[in-house]
Amino acid sequence: MGGREKRERGTEREEFYKALLPGLPDDIALDCLARVPLRFHPGLRLVCCRWRDLVTTPSFHRHRERIGTAEDLIFLVQAVVPVEKCGDSEEEKEGGAVCQPPVYGLSAYNATLGSWHRVAMPAPVPLFAQVAAVGREVVLLGGWDPASMEPTTEVRVLDPATGGWRRGAAMVAARSFFACAALAGRVYVAGGHDGQKNALRSGDSYDPASDAWAALPEMGEERDECQGVAAGGRFWAVSGYGTEGQGRFVGAAEWYDAAAGAWRREGGLWEAGAAACVGVAGGRMWSVGGAGGVREYEGSGRGWKEVAPLPVGMRPGPSPCAAAAVALGVAGEKVLVMAVETEGDGGDGPGAHRAWVLEVGSRRWTRVETPLRFTGFVFSATAVRL
Repeated sequence: MGGREKRERGTEREEFYKALLPGLPDDIALDCLARVPLRFHPGLRLVCCRWRDLVTTPSFHRHRERIGTAEDLIFLVQAVVPVEKCGDSEEEKEGGAVCQPPVYGLSAYNATLGSWHRVAMPAPVPLFAQVAAVGREVVLLGGWDPASMEPTTEVRVLDPATGGWRRGAAMVAARSFFACAALAGRVYVAGGHDGQKNALRSGDSYDPASDAWAALPEMGEERDECQGVAAGGRFWAVSGYGTEGQGRFVGAAEWYDAAAGAWRREGGLWEAGAAACVGVAGGRMWSVGGAGGVREYEGSGRGWKEVAPLPVGMRPGPSPCAAAAVALGVAGEKVLVMAVETEGDGGDGPGAHRAWVLEVGSRRWTRVETPLRFTGFVFSATAVRL
């Protein structure tokens, strides 16, 4: 080891053993640092090696949770330009409209502080990609390559505590519009369709810790455009349709029985015409945005019960993909919903998406201030607490 390396390592050791904050015991200093909002953590990491190592550890974020300073972050795969936007090309001038494909980004809403920002990405976000959280990591997977418009098997993993991205092992098969949810440390995917628009019954699960995929048995039915949710300790693929039934959503769902290694069918879960998105609150399956407002699934044979009406200004969606709902808080005591506003009031025109938060216990809605650049269509959403 050269003299320069020895001096650098010696400096790092000295910094590590210094007090976190001069003049304060380390336990008090830890409480002080844990109260610093997340948006300032990049600056904290630059102060010294000890602060850098401290604020990126899981134990530091567990301490933030213990003392009540943890923040709820919602990550959303969101269109950043209108989905249908034609340019002024020569072809268009001659009568042939050339429409630009939508551009997607990863947005983040800090529900604790009420702030929005766009997450820096190493590469463009695939169209219609799915996002799921495992622990403090956010897994972005699948979707369409924005250049080729072909399904991709790409997987990226974000650590929000550091802002760092890493490549994950590629999906076993390319699929679009599939069910996706995280459960017990794994990300589950099932259904959707392949590159030839054939509806799928296959599924797989991904373990970010080992960076490995495992195959699931096939579902009993093809399920294109099914919705994924982790509720009641189960991964569900809700509704969808087969190759020959384009757009005719079925009423049954299937959930994966991990102990038995098999799928279980549950009929009567999805009501034809009751367009909505499914989500989870407090570990229970919810339906948000359909004709019935907000409803909770009580189980096979019992169906749904109404939890709350939709808030004033939220338009019931015309399709199962017209809204996105995600639980937040320690026990999912709140639900954030992104949906179309009945009448835009920010000069953004019709079809703009806004955010609302529902307090589960009081059934009280709060409209979230949504900046214009974050009013695009949301395809997928997940929550992380740091």
